[in-house]
Amino acid sequence: MADASAKPQAPAAVGGLFDRIAAFRQKMNLPTPGSWEGLHREAKMVQPTNFLIEGAKFDLTSVLTPHFQVMHSFSWGASQFPPTYHFGTVYAKDKIMLHGQVDDQGGLQARANYNWLAQPANPAAQPAYDPTKPPHEQPPPQLPEQPKLSSTSKVTAHFTSQPGQNMVQMEHDHVGSDYSFNLKAVNPNPVDKAASWGKKGSSSITGIYQLAYLQSVTQSVALGTEFVYNRMMADVEESSLSYALRYAPPPSLLPPPTTVPPGMPSPFPPVDPKSPTQVFTATFQPGSGLLHSTYWRRLNQRLEVCAEVQLLMTKGGRMGEGRREGIASVGFKLDTINASIRGMVDTMGRLSAVLEERIVGGLAFHLSGEIDYAKGGGGQGRVGIGFTLEA
Repeated sequence: MADASAKPQAPAAVGGLFDRIAAFRQKMNLPTPGSWEGLHREAKMVQPTNFLIEGAKFDLTSVLTPHFQVMHSFSWGASQFPPTYHFGTVYAKDKIMLHGQVDDQGGLQARANYNWLAQPANPAAQPAYDPTKPPHEQPPPQLPEQPKLSSTSKVTAHFTSQPGQNMVQMEHDHVGSDYSFNLKAVNPNPVDKAASWGKKGSSSITGIYQLAYLQSVTQSVALGTEFVYNRMMADVEESSLSYALRYAPPPSLLPPPTTVPPGMPSPFPPVDPKSPTQVFTATFQPGSGLLHSTYWRRLNQRLEVCAEVQLLMTKGGRMGEGRREGIASVGFKLDTINASIRGMVDTMGRLSAVLEERIVGGLAFHLSGEIDYAKGGGGQGRVGIGFTLEA
């Protein structure tokens, strides 16, 4: 007669398999790969593209309490857009962040984040500098501990007076010890009208849905994939698949700034010794044939450089010939004691640069320029100037 205690062996075996996998991952001690949205982030922070100003801009931030601040933003002088005004507020405390912004046209943007995991606290004080010791014997600066684990739910909304321009996005971003995943839904509607080929009286699900996953496979390499399902209208649907590779070798020792006299502390922001000093990232979409790769490297405490290549490779078919297009760019970011300079040039003949100078206290001056030599006539450019005041 069979023993009844042998029946639950299958669930126990499955549980033991998961335990062995968890023990193996813990033994590997793999680093966190970061979030999917963080891919190419190092290069984007070096390139001046996201910091360009066209016309003039003035930003005023008033810190009313340690957790609440209001912002005023004025911009004018751009040829394509009329002058605008934005008023915004931010409330951030512990696990929650609320941000709202309204413009002079009645548009409203709102964002809410909630982190389900507690974040590490910043260091209370920095170690004192001892003038009797050489620089290599000084105590290292106390940097805030970088969060290793995070699980954040996000809601973003954008409402305007123009029909069809409203947007609601719900997202959850989870970063584990050696993996991360992202779930996102844009304008989700589970009870939209049915497609033309569907049954009468039925409903369909519309919206944009995204699922992304990153996994560290070695101490330096992380692999990932992203699936996007797009069905903004009931009769039109499409999907795409992307793959990602991130290579970040162990950090190398950075040389000290040569502009600092011997025996003096460095006036530049400290660099986390655990952060990578070079990162290569590549993403590829087989459906569209788009390859996007970036390489970023920190040469020292002041200088960062990056290179970017974007290639579009499609096959020919009944609709026409295939496409072979590409663009490459190189850029740098240089920090001085009171300023940051960004510059970039690409193979399309565009040259751009941004200067951000901290004048005094919370006052900063911004100057940006871009010229496109490919448009002929000596090139076509744009210049921007801005001020940022925090009080």
